[in-house]
Amino acid sequence: MAKFIQAPTERPFRGSTGGAAGLVEAEPVRPIPVQNRALRTRAALLMAVEALVASEGAGAVTTTRVADAAGVSVGTLYRYFADRDDLLLAAYDATVERIVATCAGALESLPGTIGIEEAARRLLAVYLEAAEAIPSHARLLKAMRAIRPVEADHSDERSGVVGEILAPFFVRFAASGTAVDPMRLNLLNVLMGTLVDLYLVTRDPQDRAVLREEIEAHMLLAVARL
Repeated sequence: MAKFIQAPTERPFRGSTGGAAGLVEAEPVRPIPVQNRALRTRAALLMAVEALVASEGAGAVTTTRVADAAGVSVGTLYRYFADRDDLLLAAYDATVERIVATCAGALESLPGTIGIEEAARRLLAVYLEAAEAIPSHARLLKAMRAIRPVEADHSDERSGVVGEILAPFFVRFAASGTAVDPMRLNLLNVLMGTLVDLYLVTRDPQDRAVLREEIEAHMLLAVARL
């Protein structure tokens, strides 16, 4: 039997349908597999979600279809994920994890001789290319936005953008002795995340070109202010 360990904390989740207005439910804590077989099963379920979203859209995702595609029972699926929304959120988070890992690797490879603005431009290009290389990411992003509050999505505990990209970036490329305020890093994360998400879900080429320019302009302004 697969063994799991329980994640230590609950995280903000979707708006509550009952109770006082404005309250936010806790996002279901997903069990973390500790055995290889359980890890493979969870990965297969998330791959099935990504494949369905990429080919048919998020509306095609049901627990039955995902379980069938992964070759497991629906009962097994529910040992890993609370419901359909939890599946979509986990699949989205998995794509973000891959994008962040790609950027972290690219950051390490950037030559230290280039200026901070050029380094920022290159890293932005890597992020956008990595996101668009995942066929399901934009559709999962749209699905996520309908489920998870914005403030929860931009938490660094979830995305890792501040800890794995922004903070190391400024350590490498900011002027020697510069200490970046963590609050400003979080603000930059929210600002850039919102603009990049809008870019990724926009399909019109002209609109995308305008957004791409705006993202870079806001990024360079924020970098200069930091």
